Amino acid sequence: MEQNTFSVRLLPGMVELAGVHHLAGQQHDNLCGPYWIALLLRSRGFHQLTPEQVAQCAGSVLPTGDPKTWLPRNASPRDDYSITLPIAAGLSDAGTSAQGLMAAVATLSAGTYTLVPVQTEWSADRVEAMLDLCRHPTWNAIPLCNIRTDRLWGASLPVSDAIAYLNGATITPPPPDWNVGHFLALAGTVKGSARSLILTCDTYPSFGWQGYHLQSADAIAQALNRGDGNGGGILLFVATENKESVEHCIKEAGFEIEAWDNGSLLR
Repeated sequence: MEQNTFSVRLLPGMVELAGVHHLAGQQHDNLCGPYWIALLLRSRGFHQLTPEQVAQCAGSVLPTGDPKTWLPRNASPRDDYSITLPIAAGLSDAGTSAQGLMAAVATLSAGTYTLVPVQTEWSADRVEAMLDLCRHPTWNAIPLCNIRTDRLWGASLPVSDAIAYLNGATITPPPPDWNVGHFLALAGTVKGSARSLILTCDTYPSFGWQGYHLQSADAIAQALNRGDGNGGGILLFVATENKESVEHCIKEAGFEIEAWDNGSLLR
């Protein structure tokens, strides 16, 4: 590949999700996991589903305190919830578990869709291997990452720095935008002459380009490994009819299929 020639390769499942994501706007405060499940199911025909309905089904709990504790820089609170949700005594007891999201998908889709929980000791190679698996032509899989955000690059990476990195230069990425447990989606890759970057799709339109921002595979791996004492991993959103094939390929590739404890209460 010649220098300054780049290719963008979206995951097949993103084609259906992108338009729904654009219309949704910013997530409700502390409902990043339910936000994604609502959007994923909307993109597959469950048009009226709301993040609050998912949160209720998943057992989500809201925190008390100053919104600055959980919002990224320059973001405004969004607390116009359409359903009254339970409130925790403190931030450490709030959130949505991976297990809760798995149960919500099964219930709200009447078993049509499922989340497959994937774990490993994450590295750049392991993240890229997962993206390769998600390019299976019939799965339309979307990898939903349960991460710690302080391990990511900031979403304001200049285009000039992205180009330099893709061509093999050393750059200093922007500092992280915030430091919380979070869910974001992997959308695809941008390939340059020397390196690739991962295109992520986030819950705040103020990030990057209307919620899309670039990360190195190593930054994603570090965010998945978290380092905060809580578990992380990837929830693969797939049609239940493909679950057996997906799980077989994941195990063959050396990944573990097991849910994790991200610190949120199980309900």
